[in-house]
Amino acid sequence: MALLKGEGTHQILYGGADIFSGLRHLRGYLARPDHAGSFPGILLIHGSDALTSSVKSVARRLARNGLAVVGPDLNGGGRPRVMSNLVDTFQWMSSAHTPWVRPGSIGVVALGPAAEAAVRFAGEHDVSGMALISPVFDGAIPASSVPLLGFYGKEDELVPADKRQAAQQDLAHGEWILYGGVGHGLVDESTEDYRWEVAEDVIDRMVEFFGAREP
Repeated sequence: MALLKGEGTHQILYGGADIFSGLRHLRGYLARPDHAGSFPGILLIHGSDALTSSVKSVARRLARNGLAVVGPDLNGGGRPRVMSNLVDTFQWMSSAHTPWVRPGSIGVVALGPAAEAAVRFAGEHDVSGMALISPVFDGAIPASSVPLLGFYGKEDELVPADKRQAAQQDLAHGEWILYGGVGHGLVDESTEDYRWEVAEDVIDRMVEFFGAREP
C-alpha cells in the first residue's frame, strides 16, 4: 500500500481482530505497522456509537505513525461489560500473542463518553498515559495521576463550557488543548464541523505523547 503525503510514515495492517483472554472471546478492530518490530500499544475505547468508520479511521491514522492500536467492540455480544472487556483486551495486548506491542508501553485513547471508564481503568492498570478526545463525564470525575492529554472543541455542543472547565480542573495534572471553531466531533469525519487540520493536530499530538518512533 502506497503512503500519500500526510498519511504517516508506516505501511499498516488493519481490519477485524479476535481478542482472546482465557476462555473469553471479543471482537474488535486492529491497526498496526505492517513490518517487523514492536510498537507502543494503544487501547482505543470507542464512545456510545461503537466501532464506527470514524473510530477505525483514528486507529489507522495512529498506526501509520508507529502505534499498534486495538479497539474492542464494547457493544458486541449482548449486554456491554465495559470494564471486564477493557481488562481482557489489555491482558491480550500484554501477552505473548501480540509481539508487535512493545512491552510496558500501552496507552489509552478514549472518545467522548468513554472518558469516565478510561480514567477509572487507567488508574487501576499500568498504562503509559491516556488521551481523552472530547471527554464527557456524566458523574464525578475519578481521581487520576496518570499522564494525560486532553482535547476539546470550543464550540462543543455536548459539553458546555462549565463542564469542560470542571474536567480540566479535576484532571489538572494533564495538558489540555482547546480548539476554536470546532465542536464535539474533533476527529469524527461524519460531523458537519469536522476540520481535517484539527484532526491531524490531534493525531500528531497523540503520536508524540505516546512516544511513537520512525520506522
